[in-house]
Amino acid sequence: MAGVFEKVSSDNESNQIDLLIGRRIRAIRRGAQLTLDVLAQRTGLSKALLSKIENGKVSSPISTHAKIARSLGVSLSELLREAEETRFLLIRKEERKPRSSRKTPYGYSFESLGARWPNKSWSPFLMTYEPLPEPHTSPGFNYEGEEFIYVLEGRLEFFCGESKYELDPGDCLFVDGSLPHGGRALGDKKCLALLVVLPRNP
Repeated sequence: MAGVFEKVSSDNESNQIDLLIGRRIRAIRRGAQLTLDVLAQRTGLSKALLSKIENGKVSSPISTHAKIARSLGVSLSELLREAEETRFLLIRKEERKPRSSRKTPYGYSFESLGARWPNKSWSPFLMTYEPLPEPHTSPGFNYEGEEFIYVLEGRLEFFCGESKYELDPGDCLFVDGSLPHGGRALGDKKCLALLVVLPRNP
């Protein structure tokens, strides 16, 4: 039963974070006097999806948040922040908050390591990639930015444009985020990786 309660608690925290981010997106958008239609045009996302994001109804992948942040003229860290400005930050292991992406068949979860470190140009994430069976379709995540991926545990198959790479623990990869990209764990075990995202300025 303990595992069930832990999962419910984690889901509730994730929902609260989605709601917080959605409210911040709406506030920034309204502050810039932008309609949902205009933001949809800028991001290439549908008005319906943006409405769900603003209302905390959907958990979005990092690439979607990056597109929204760039279109609103703010940093990804500012969009995902959970606290006010600070000059240093220590996050204990038990304080990290996992979140899930449900947009893609490439199942993964991510923990924002810098959500409480606002107004910084780069954003670190701890990624957990799930092993998914083949055949599978190529992922379509893309946004204007750059990524650095460092594999900590397990093995990772990563797609970038027309290229495919297999990474072992200790391997790292630099990625142009404007290319369609994504990854999955190889074998029957999950893959843990550090992801650093640097969106390009609008």
